[in-house]
Amino acid sequence: MIDSQSCDRPHSERLLMKRIPSAIGAVLVIATGLSAAPSYGMGTGNPYEDQQAGVSYTVYQPSYTAGLKTPPTGSGQAECPAGTDQDLGVSYGKKAALYFTVTEGNPLCSDVGSGPTVLTTTIKGARATVQAYCDPAKVKICTKADVLKYGGHLSVTLPAIKGLTKTMVVIETTGKQKLSAQQLVLVARSMKPVN
Repeated sequence: MIDSQSCDRPHSERLLMKRIPSAIGAVLVIATGLSAAPSYGMGTGNPYEDQQAGVSYTVYQPSYTAGLKTPPTGSGQAECPAGTDQDLGVSYGKKAALYFTVTEGNPLCSDVGSGPTVLTTTIKGARATVQAYCDPAKVKICTKADVLKYGGHLSVTLPAIKGLTKTMVVIETTGKQKLSAQQLVLVARSMKPVN
């Protein structure tokens, strides 16, 4: 049956009436897809707070950063598999000067370099290890002093709070100037949950 009013309308108006429902449908499909996407960041200017809004692990932020400012956004990290929370990566300083990174996740979706363990300590009740990136061709016995020379990292799993899961943390120092093993420990000990 033909609507008598539709015959009275100009052709362009009838075409528009057919396109509006299609356009509304397309907008709904896009909006539904965006709302299902995980939220990794709310634009607060603090990458730790932004990350906590979109993950189920406890996000920790250091208060000791060897005099370097916390950047307003996190650095790119390896993509985690579907259904897994994205890692947080925050870079401090510049590789041409003093430089270190903080990576957090559960699980971590990337591997850090490895070297001999040169220091073991306890942080927030958890065992933390520091590894130095010694060059085996140059160094026979690697010590904690070699972290300052060659770089290295501290790794620890910090406890969960407020219904979130525990957090694997890696603090790595590379670049022209490096943190010492003791400074890596200071950064880790200064970490507090953002919520």
